[in-house]
Amino acid sequence: MNDSSIKQSGLSILDRPNSYIGKTVPRPNLGRLMQGRGQYVSDLTLPRMAHVVFLRSPYAHAKILKIDATEAKAMPGVIAVVTGAELAKVISPWVGVLSHLKGLKSAPQHAIAVHRACWQGEAVAAIIATSRALAEDAVELVSVDYEELVPVTDMRTALDPATPVIHPDLGDNLAFERNLDAGAVDQAFRESDEVVEAEFVFGRHTGVTLEPRAVLADWNSGDERLTVYLGTQAPHMVQNIAAKHLGLDEAQVRVVCKDVGGSFGIKVHIYADEMATLALSKLLRRPIKFVADRVESFNTDIHARDHVCK
Repeated sequence: MNDSSIKQSGLSILDRPNSYIGKTVPRPNLGRLMQGRGQYVSDLTLPRMAHVVFLRSPYAHAKILKIDATEAKAMPGVIAVVTGAELAKVISPWVGVLSHLKGLKSAPQHAIAVHRACWQGEAVAAIIATSRALAEDAVELVSVDYEELVPVTDMRTALDPATPVIHPDLGDNLAFERNLDAGAVDQAFRESDEVVEAEFVFGRHTGVTLEPRAVLADWNSGDERLTVYLGTQAPHMVQNIAAKHLGLDEAQVRVVCKDVGGSFGIKVHIYADEMATLALSKLLRRPIKFVADRVESFNTDIHARDHVCK
């Protein structure tokens, strides 16, 4: 039945034979998942695989003066402690780009902060160990000297002259600006019998997925190829960005996306800790796995912007 025959018969779009609106549709993967046969990144284990845990800044804005990892490196089971300066030799910084936000400004983003942490939870060092538990214990032995700086936490005062500019090379704290004019708005207010005005503030929020963000990177130094197991909505974007900033051809990077335990949009972005995991695999020449815990998810998963509506 085509569109013309549907119109002639008087049927609505809901009556189309191929319409799924208002109908119960069986999930083709439900049986497999209900039997516990789903395969998520956390389920994967590779030979010689190590685990990475990130030491994160407790401050929203701070200079990184000194990192002392002597005790952590001496701990049994710890393979390496890597700083942002060391990892920057393997992976270059990237900038955020959105084609629908013309004029978007983005400061270079490092896989691990080099000189300054610009948000609470930004990674300042990576601890790689034979197990996640050992890496978590070793994190406690890394000492960081910070110089706390004034943060910017309120969008309503972010552009005030007295507010510090977080990324001075961008000029100000304005990421992008968009002006929409629907026409005759002022006239409509003037001609209204009554005008009710109020201001509504919507705070930042993030998706909370059953499966936290997780990545397993496997650099094969024999054929110089990187295989990335990642729960993502955009495997081709990850392939492109990873290849570009790791100095590889796209053909050298394979992104495998198996089952994804929820996303709500947060798994369509490039994350610094995930890129760091890829770079660490290349640096250490072995599989490296990162799985965010729930606290890390709240701190580091992409947040929706604040909104002030009037």
